[in-house]
Amino acid sequence: MLTLLKDIYYSFPLQLLLLSFKRHQFLLFFWVLLFAIIIGRIGAGIGTHSVLLDPEYLGNVGYLSFAVVGIGFGAMFITWNVVMYILHSHRFPFMASLQYPLGMFVLNNAIIPLVFLISYFITVVNFRIKYEYQGFWQIFFELLGFAAGFVLMILVTAVYFNFTNKNTGSIIDENKERIWKRKTMRKVRYNETLEPEQFNRVDYYLTNKFNIRHTRTVDHYDPLLHQLVFRRHHWNAFIAFVFSIVVLTCMGFFLENPFFQFPIAATGFLFLSLLMSMFGMFLYWTGGWGSMAVLVFMLFANYLTQFDVFGFQSRAYGLNYNLKKATYNLEAFRELSSDSAIARDKSYFLPILENWARKNTDPRKPFEKPKMYFVNVSGGGLRAAMYSMVTLQQCDSLAKGSLLDKTFLISGASGGMFATTYLRELFLQKKNGFPINLSEHQYAENVSKDVLNPIALSILSNDVLIPFHRFTLADKRYSVDRGYIFEKFYCQNTQFPFTKTIADYKADEYNAKIPLLIYHTTIMNDSRRYYISPHPVSFLMRPHGKKALDNKMEIDAIDFGAFFKKQASDSLLVTSAMRMNATFPFFFPNSALPSEPSTYVMDGGALDNFGVETTLRFLNSFGDWINKNTSGVVIIQIRDSEKFEEPKSSDQKTVFARITDPLGTVYTNMENMQDFLTDYRLDEMSEELRGKLQFVLFEYTTEKEEDKAAMSLHLTTRDKSDIMKSAKRPNNMAAFNKLKRLLAE
Repeated sequence: MLTLLKDIYYSFPLQLLLLSFKRHQFLLFFWVLLFAIIIGRIGAGIGTHSVLLDPEYLGNVGYLSFAVVGIGFGAMFITWNVVMYILHSHRFPFMASLQYPLGMFVLNNAIIPLVFLISYFITVVNFRIKYEYQGFWQIFFELLGFAAGFVLMILVTAVYFNFTNKNTGSIIDENKERIWKRKTMRKVRYNETLEPEQFNRVDYYLTNKFNIRHTRTVDHYDPLLHQLVFRRHHWNAFIAFVFSIVVLTCMGFFLENPFFQFPIAATGFLFLSLLMSMFGMFLYWTGGWGSMAVLVFMLFANYLTQFDVFGFQSRAYGLNYNLKKATYNLEAFRELSSDSAIARDKSYFLPILENWARKNTDPRKPFEKPKMYFVNVSGGGLRAAMYSMVTLQQCDSLAKGSLLDKTFLISGASGGMFATTYLRELFLQKKNGFPINLSEHQYAENVSKDVLNPIALSILSNDVLIPFHRFTLADKRYSVDRGYIFEKFYCQNTQFPFTKTIADYKADEYNAKIPLLIYHTTIMNDSRRYYISPHPVSFLMRPHGKKALDNKMEIDAIDFGAFFKKQASDSLLVTSAMRMNATFPFFFPNSALPSEPSTYVMDGGALDNFGVETTLRFLNSFGDWINKNTSGVVIIQIRDSEKFEEPKSSDQKTVFARITDPLGTVYTNMENMQDFLTDYRLDEMSEELRGKLQFVLFEYTTEKEEDKAAMSLHLTTRDKSDIMKSAKRPNNMAAFNKLKRLLAE
């Protein structure tokens, strides 16, 4: 028994497995991460599991999309083995005499990948049955596609190394002097730099015919020949690495071509391959200083990103960055929000209010005052976008196609604004005579189409490798990044005009042809917010009503249009305003705006995820007019989560939990804190409006918490089906009935 255990311990596969744990653990880290994602489903809340298990390519999920993922996984598998081979092959001198040294290394180093593949396949089967409602044969062909892509990558690599790599026997037959004098990679005298105990003892290895064979001694070969063999293999591996970098870089020139928009799972595998290759080469070239070299490289790369010449600064498309920058300080804020500026802007808005009232007043009943509707939508990725679209379509059907006519203002955050921006454009086209049925289900499908694939490709081949691509918009030059790619594909999915600016809606909003739509975005510098509208909105910048103490109160918001007027704020693209409003970390870049000092923006949901604050500030500014000219206000809130949830707590806490909970609580309870504050504000506003404020709440709910669609930029078939069903759940049916009664009043 002891002999058997000893033989197993000194087998090549087990020695390689132990080596993975002993040295360069970062190579193993990627595998551990993948295990955590797939088996533990860590990251399910943002859809990480779905992009691995539901890869979409060219608009479909099937054999081809899984084959592309298989190719990506094959690339990572080969890269991991090649890097390990370069770093550790000299520890196994017996390999130099094998016919296919690298092939034997890969075969014997397959324990971790094999366990991963088994767990991945099992998880795919469970996921496809549970979330995609697929049958056996469909799942079988999808996994067959993955296997085909993986095997194809292995075969291509095998052919390359078969024609380039040679073993010790082949080297003997060549002119050694000619080869030895050729410039190669770093020369390491393994027989001099390594002590005997640093070699890994191997007694058995697995052959390509899956036979177990005893290793043979190579003492009769000149050690320099082994060195030459391994150096030659390393050089061939380096050529393959450079070729892969060139291919990935060239893909950056085809970001808008659907053929190159690989599933994010495949792109992720390629990205991990790139990291492993880069770090592996650093470790190889720098020897014992490898870790320090990697750290220095990362610090240097991080330092370079601050310079705009490298294209890392994301832009708000349409703004002019070549003119003098706007001064970002308290003096400028106070000037924009002075009493006179607020009075002027409020006077500017009175004709808009009158136009809305005139449109919604029945000429046959001139003394009946209309109800004023406000729509607030929450953030939450594509699930919020689809849910908002579906709910608004049904609300509009209840209103017999007149909901957006009755609505004065739309506000919100992130995914919900994807839907309202699209729906309002459709409404405008309908007003302009186009044959559009706002209840068409295809619009909900359009706004929920996958946008993760092009974003992931942009991160890999453009934002990371070569961020020097440019495009021209109205004589202005901007860098291409994942923000640009998102905007382009949002427009492609929804047929939204990419070049449309916020000023293009100004006249139609002013004449109350369409509702106003105000975007807001969080300023990372100081947690203020920008309010983006083609109209002057200084009255949203600070308290100024009857209860305001004085004009020295804190200014927590900035009128974007007025502040960046000299930088062509009216030319800001609608899609850029929408994207800045939805700048969720990592998915979208934080845009730098032309101010001094520069201001960076992130998701507006960090301060107001439901758009209620915008509505309340507007109502506070025009409460007197609303009381006089309307029969009341109806706020329709559409949110991608439940407002009322049971408290969650745990009496048993670990030391780590006690350390991290204070920070984690702030993030996880962000929406609760916003709700607590706005509910008090809503109650006060109801008093101001003399009890004429009505609140209609729509919530995306599921029968089971685990069935809820992920907050992601990718939705599965089950996610979409569940979102559609949510509108018919009891809480939402009650909300529709309430809205129906209000519309009838």
